[in-house]
Amino acid sequence: MKFVAIIEYGPDEAKIKSVHAAHREYLRRFLDNGQLFAAGPFAEGRGALWILDAEDETAVDLIVKGDPFVAAGVIVDWKIRRLAYWSAQKAKGAK
Repeated sequence: MKFVAIIEYGPDEAKIKSVHAAHREYLRRFLDNGQLFAAGPFAEGRGALWILDAEDETAVDLIVKGDPFVAAGVIVDWKIRRLAYWSAQKAKGAK
């Protein structure tokens, strides 16, 4: 199943920069194993959006909790939502 994790960052930009390399390396593991479909920060810099493939919401929650940004206090909150589908083709009804 596909899920969206809506991530909220705290205001400490220096902390974000100091842990960013570890955060990217952590996410790369899910990109490499095919679970991460997209990830990126919001334009205002106060959070991010991840699209992941996982068995359930609990699995996504564990992925978020394992991010070095959580341990460092960069990620201060998140919401996980299950996607109905992941495809523009499916959205318009194509097979």
